[in-house]
Amino acid sequence: MTRHPEEINRELQTRNAKRETAVGKLQQSEEQFRLLVEGVQDYAIYLLNLEGVVTTWNSGAQRIKGYQAEEIIGKHFSRFYRPKDIQAGKPNRSLEVAAAKGRYEEENLRVRKDGSVFWANVLITALYDTGGQLCGFAKVVRDITERKETEQRLRETERLATLGTTAAVFAHEIGNPLNGLSTSLQILSGLIRELVHDPVVEETLEISRQELQRLTALLDDYRSFARPGSVKIQPSNPRQIFDEVLAPAAQHYEECGITLELEFDDNVPLIAVDREKIKQVILNLCKNAVEAMPKGGTLKCRAYRKADRVILEVTDTGKGIPEGLDVFQLFKTTKPSGTGLGLPIVEQIISEHRGTVHYVSELGKGTAFIVSLPLSDTGELTKEPLVSQGKKR
Repeated sequence: MTRHPEEINRELQTRNAKRETAVGKLQQSEEQFRLLVEGVQDYAIYLLNLEGVVTTWNSGAQRIKGYQAEEIIGKHFSRFYRPKDIQAGKPNRSLEVAAAKGRYEEENLRVRKDGSVFWANVLITALYDTGGQLCGFAKVVRDITERKETEQRLRETERLATLGTTAAVFAHEIGNPLNGLSTSLQILSGLIRELVHDPVVEETLEISRQELQRLTALLDDYRSFARPGSVKIQPSNPRQIFDEVLAPAAQHYEECGITLELEFDDNVPLIAVDREKIKQVILNLCKNAVEAMPKGGTLKCRAYRKADRVILEVTDTGKGIPEGLDVFQLFKTTKPSGTGLGLPIVEQIISEHRGTVHYVSELGKGTAFIVSLPLSDTGELTKEPLVSQGKKR
């Protein structure tokens, strides 16, 4: 049966209209999806070609990584990696794994435009065309720095709780014998002075007395570390706390060839802290800084506000801290006469204030210790403390 041309024409028009409607809906859907991806703020979402060159860039990527779209599109994605990761071939290896397995995921450090480093959860997914050929990669990145820092603080809480228990037992077991030895040595010294005037014997007794004093000082520090955390909170001025610590030591610094530089922002608010404990923190950090500059140098102390925190910094121009040394570990020290307890005590005190402490150091150029304290009310500081961090890498 022959169909009338007009009927065929109407059918074609209907099909074309349906096709145009479907295409319009598809284009609308694609546009909505594009707007969705571009508008996501919490995730960096972008595409890479087969060589790893960035081809798209959403607002979340701009917020997290710091690049405007026109700055990064057309550039290789390896610039988001640390130099040592680039040298190890990690960027290309991640694409190779994604191409072979369909996806690649890791949690690692990444670099922003300004050079700062952050923890990132990274997912790279291989993309294929309609013919099944690999045509590029989709990459989704989330900043997980806050989560990582929380996990680190929780791990440090458990570690310090264990060390604190050990410290209490150690202090109890060692304290009594030390007291007995000290008393016996005093009696012995008196008897020998009355009966024998031998310079060698007297020098030996004096050395023994000094060693006992050193062990007693070590035990006192250890007891300080073992003591349960309790803070007596009061509103305090960071500048005044620094002044109270630094003023008595000013002449000593001058004699050691140390130049003292102070930098305090005018807008630094009062902080709710245990004044004496924070003074101990600053005293320990400044003492370490001066000892790191035996031939003189510059000791710089700063205090400033950063968002909802107050930052205290103590910087020296000394010899720096060797790579791989955990200075927050008990009894770890580079000083011949050091106890290795000063910085663990600093860490514990800052933990009690729900703060963080870390350092940056370069051999031969110096070290900066950075203490971050929250701007919270006194009620917040009565909660179970979170501990501080070690070196940021």
